Amino acid sequence: MSDSGTDSDLSLSLVIYSSVKPIYKIYFIILIGFYLAKRNILSVTTCRDISDTIVTAIMPCLIFNNIVSNLKSSDIKNVGIICFTATLLFMFGGLFAYLTHIVTRSPKRWLGGLISVGIFPNISDLPIAYLQTFAKGGTIFTTEEGNKGVAYVCIFLMAMILYQFSLGLFRLIEWDFRDEINGEKAEDEEKKLSTTSSDDKEEKNKKEEEKEKDLQHSLPDYSTNHGGVEDIESISSEHSSNSSNSIRSQNLKVKQLESRGTNNQESTNDNIRRRGSIASNRYSLELTPSRSERLRKQRSQDVQDVINEYSEFEAMKQQSKELSKTKSEVNNIEPPEPIEQEKEQVKTSKLKTHLKRLWSNVTTASSLSLIISMAIAMSPPLKALFVQSTFYIPNAPDEQPPLSFIIDLTSYVGAASVPLGLLLLGATLARLQVKKMPKGFWKTALMMTAGRLILIPIFGVGVTTGFYKGGWYGDDKLVRLVSVLEFGLPNATSLVYFTAFYSDPLSEEHLQMDCLAVCLISQYAILWFSLPFLVTFTMKVSLGM
Repeated sequence: MSDSGTDSDLSLSLVIYSSVKPIYKIYFIILIGFYLAKRNILSVTTCRDISDTIVTAIMPCLIFNNIVSNLKSSDIKNVGIICFTATLLFMFGGLFAYLTHIVTRSPKRWLGGLISVGIFPNISDLPIAYLQTFAKGGTIFTTEEGNKGVAYVCIFLMAMILYQFSLGLFRLIEWDFRDEINGEKAEDEEKKLSTTSSDDKEEKNKKEEEKEKDLQHSLPDYSTNHGGVEDIESISSEHSSNSSNSIRSQNLKVKQLESRGTNNQESTNDNIRRRGSIASNRYSLELTPSRSERLRKQRSQDVQDVINEYSEFEAMKQQSKELSKTKSEVNNIEPPEPIEQEKEQVKTSKLKTHLKRLWSNVTTASSLSLIISMAIAMSPPLKALFVQSTFYIPNAPDEQPPLSFIIDLTSYVGAASVPLGLLLLGATLARLQVKKMPKGFWKTALMMTAGRLILIPIFGVGVTTGFYKGGWYGDDKLVRLVSVLEFGLPNATSLVYFTAFYSDPLSEEHLQMDCLAVCLISQYAILWFSLPFLVTFTMKVSLGM
């Protein structure tokens, strides 16, 4: 702690002001992102590009810089405590969400999404913004303590990534869409059982030709062919699947153009041009406005545009149909005598698939950055190459460690992670819409908001107090504060993009997205009060600062 941060040194007014001060910064950046999204400056495509940039380059730099610079081999105990605390956080949140489902009778089609709301908080951007504000001026924490707190937050983040991706908990959201993805499976099987193979082929070919003609005639008016795509996708011919894919892509493009408010007078084959590009003809040169300029003059993009951008619903539905068809054909060829061998092969293939997914998650930029930085931080000879330490290694000519330029680079790049993340948070909130709320769902939203921002923080204070009395934390108040802070956060807005990934862009109803929007809006509406109160209570009562 800083010199002014010894026991009972901080006045109550100072603690309250210091707890509220970061909220102004956080909400101001969120409002900027909200405004830029409403102006279509932060369009859906732009936000996706920025998000990919953060995950691929900026966040790994933030992780590497803070862990290598601030953790050492003696902190391995705190790393284990953080991983265990994160497990308790996710477990308690998931159990509370399931209890909420039972008590409030929330829609069964959103059970997986509700449990995800209980499990996954906004675990990185908000606490990092808090700690960085605390570290300025040295009143609450020193700069070194603030950076070390950011390193602890990065470990919480990696624990969430482990559970969400490596262990496959993101599939909870997919589970809510199982009926939509597999909706045509039963109908396909009934058709196969009720017709002979020769007659079936002729009828399907005729239907294929008729539906392709209907779709081509009705393509300009998208509202009239809502169900045509699904029928074409059920045809088993390879040639027909290719044609259905092209028709589906055309339909999605038309849907995107309509949802973004494109004027009917604009040409549908207009290519994206850079600002100030020149369109030449035989007689003159004419300046053509860029697509971004046209987009800013149109209505604000909404959640439908997010679904159009991220959705892979049609591809997953087609894959499900092909898998169902393959299984039925295999079962009809010959009696499955070696059933046990087939089951073993299926189990082996599932295990291989899971291991491949686990390996792909381990080899992502953020995961590799964490693994490499932890290995360096826990090894004094390696750590001395990057930062000053007690282990002797000859310095570079500038009297700095030989690889200090890497720390400078990662520090410079990683500093953009939190501001950009908060801007994207504001842009996401700007696009949320509640088109139709299920009857009585307000009880679910109220209970989840109270649980996420009141009950779970109380549980977190109790857990960290128990760990402290058990001697787990020692005299390290920073890890206690970071742990409590993680228990008081709202949901991660990344759930919006997971939900959009599985949503049908052609559907008029998006129950899962509506339910998620209600929960997110209600939580971020009262976060400005709940989080400063939690931090003030923790610092004055639990930590005795």
